[in-house]
Amino acid sequence: MNPLASLVNGHARSLMAVTSRLQYGDGLFETVAIHDGRLLLWREHIRRLTAGIERLGLSPIDAALLTAEAESLAATQSLAILKIIVVRGAEGRGYRPVAAPTDRILTLWPWPDRPADDQAPVFWCRTVLARQPLLAGLKHLNRLEQVLAQRELVDPYWEGLMQDTQGWVIEGTMTNLFVVEGGILTTPILDQAGVAGVMRDQVMRRARESGMVVRLDHLTSTRVMEADEVFLSNSVVGVRPVLCLGERRWRRGPVTSRMAEILRACGDAPAL
Repeated sequence: MNPLASLVNGHARSLMAVTSRLQYGDGLFETVAIHDGRLLLWREHIRRLTAGIERLGLSPIDAALLTAEAESLAATQSLAILKIIVVRGAEGRGYRPVAAPTDRILTLWPWPDRPADDQAPVFWCRTVLARQPLLAGLKHLNRLEQVLAQRELVDPYWEGLMQDTQGWVIEGTMTNLFVVEGGILTTPILDQAGVAGVMRDQVMRRARESGMVVRLDHLTSTRVMEADEVFLSNSVVGVRPVLCLGERRWRRGPVTSRMAEILRACGDAPAL
């Protein structure tokens, strides 16, 4: 699949125009949902991107310029995906970074097909996540663990859950994980591995605003399997119930339904 459009540093250019640091995964990316020309959770995406740039020591970006470029691509789209990549600007070979302006790549993609919830089972991945606190939480460009995990997917599975090398459940290959236990909403601690998704943060925020108890905790696979409800989140799917995980079956629960409705009503997720 090819992008509908792309901008490299504000110009319509080939993505191959920026390659020297991409080969090391030396950068970050954001996946932004577009609905009726609007960039959903845009402030949250910019906030996370800016924080990640600081953590990796990239040169700061012009947020206003990036916003203008993103809005220009989104303006005519009723439903689409905007992918933003920022990568350390450099020339030549070698791992050692040099001071240079950060390159930015924006690509516009069609909205993906989504199977019905009851036709999207989830499984446990054999591939595990390394523990690296320097990168934990970042949506950095090094995604080989997710690539290996996605190689395990076969029909009809839609997503796989990943654990770290110590056996803690961390996330899906492209989603964050929530469980409901006795009415309490819990999501894994991501201080050693995983991506702190903007929708994950938004789910926790909206849940607390609605009076729910929200906890961050270490989760075992047993706790996940014994939970009252399990759901996944990201910027594209919003909230999606897990109805089948291995031999375990759930019905769509009240907390999952409530969170999906709240996010749609607040404009955090497309009203699909």
